[in-house]
Amino acid sequence: MKKLFSKRLLSILVAISFVFICFATVSCSSTKNTSSSASQISDLDLQVINSDPAMNRQKVQNGTIIQCWCWSFNTIKENLPDIARAGFKAIQTSPINACREGDEKGMALMSNTRTGGKWYYHYQPIAWKIGNYQLGTREEFKAMCEEAEKYGISVIVDVLPNHTSSYLPDVLPEFIEAVGGMDKLLHENGRRPIKNWSNRYEGTTGQMGGLPDVNTENPLFQEYFMDYMNDTILCGADGFRFDTAKHIGLPDDPRDDYSKDNDFWPIFTGKKAINGKMLSRADELFIYGEVLQGGNAREKEYTEFVSVTASNYGGNLRRALSQKRLSAAALSDFNHPANPDKLVTWVESHDTYANQGESAKMTHFQLRAGWAIITARQYGTPLFFSRPQGPEATQFPGVSQIGDKGNDEFMHPEVVAVNKFRNAMIGLDEKLSNGSTYETLIIERGNKGVVIVNIKEGSENINHKVSLADGEYIDHANGIKFKVKDGILTGKVKAKKIAVIY
Repeated sequence: MKKLFSKRLLSILVAISFVFICFATVSCSSTKNTSSSASQISDLDLQVINSDPAMNRQKVQNGTIIQCWCWSFNTIKENLPDIARAGFKAIQTSPINACREGDEKGMALMSNTRTGGKWYYHYQPIAWKIGNYQLGTREEFKAMCEEAEKYGISVIVDVLPNHTSSYLPDVLPEFIEAVGGMDKLLHENGRRPIKNWSNRYEGTTGQMGGLPDVNTENPLFQEYFMDYMNDTILCGADGFRFDTAKHIGLPDDPRDDYSKDNDFWPIFTGKKAINGKMLSRADELFIYGEVLQGGNAREKEYTEFVSVTASNYGGNLRRALSQKRLSAAALSDFNHPANPDKLVTWVESHDTYANQGESAKMTHFQLRAGWAIITARQYGTPLFFSRPQGPEATQFPGVSQIGDKGNDEFMHPEVVAVNKFRNAMIGLDEKLSNGSTYETLIIERGNKGVVIVNIKEGSENINHKVSLADGEYIDHANGIKFKVKDGILTGKVKAKKIAVIY
């Protein structure tokens, strides 16, 4: 007990010192020099702050998450120094569970050949235990989590209890036995495709996309899945993303004939036990659900249990970038009924990139511009989708495969600068306004910082009233010089550039 108290006291003192240093740095209004790439950022940024673990949820919510889509555990581990230098506070893995072994275990992200391999097989669980042929073993996952902890990076794991493999014979006997047999595996409605997406009974019990709907209210399944969740936490996970969350019923949703209570969400957010087992560290975990808006999603009601995705805002932002109309009034609105501090935001997700590909044609700069907007804002937890390596504006370029690192955009100076801006602006109010046209968006945070996104083909001359202290500034992304005099910010942002000033 004495040792634990001393460690807790030391961690609090270290955290207080870190906050004081950050405050002093942000408050300085003299000219600042900023490195031009993530690899040049001082190793001071890699110092580990072992603060109270209960701060994990708030740290992730206030920070940024990089979605290491299809990266293996070892690949993530190897790249943690760069992720930390880039200012990310959390990584999100692809599903780490045992999964369908299709196409002779091919490792191509997407292929039409028999031996090609496909990314979406790890979204088809066949047993709830850690490790699969695409990402790595349980031991490798645990080692990755231990390394992430050294850098102060939280680990978010993608989980998908709602469904199983599209080919039921692939489901392992241990899964079937654990839930009480094949007749207990699925909802009574679980093999009937959803036809009316606004019908909550169909939407929470029916088959979606050819994937049979698991009876998530079966107590035997819940206990089996709880063992997996707690093992994942034991290995070092700090939170979860629930795939297809809106297809798992809320307590007051219509109940399937095979289900006694719609109690999945109370159980898997730590509000209720299942057969005496509780979710470990529930108060510390950052948990959000993929609740895509539309079709009677009940997105606000889900926030009683988890944070949720702001999918409409992502679509609005992509359209604004495509149409070159960054209206401050329009982009101020998250277009979501939930409180904004319960939202996870993105420019694109793996679904918008890899399925219909509605975001796949976006350029690197368009993605960075969108990222700057969602990350500079006061609310919403931004999720950065790490695209595969290869030419920009291309879906599945064919350069990298499952297990490889994505492209280097997560280390781009503009991404790094806006990540660190967000970390320095926690708790400060926001104000969005436009420059001379809708092609320039200006985001102010209190009296400490400003981010300017210029998507024009030409430069933007800035002459804008701000709350920053008078003085000279050098932006942290591109080294552009700015000056504040009598509360007026002046400077020039070149074509298709992002300025990060604080």
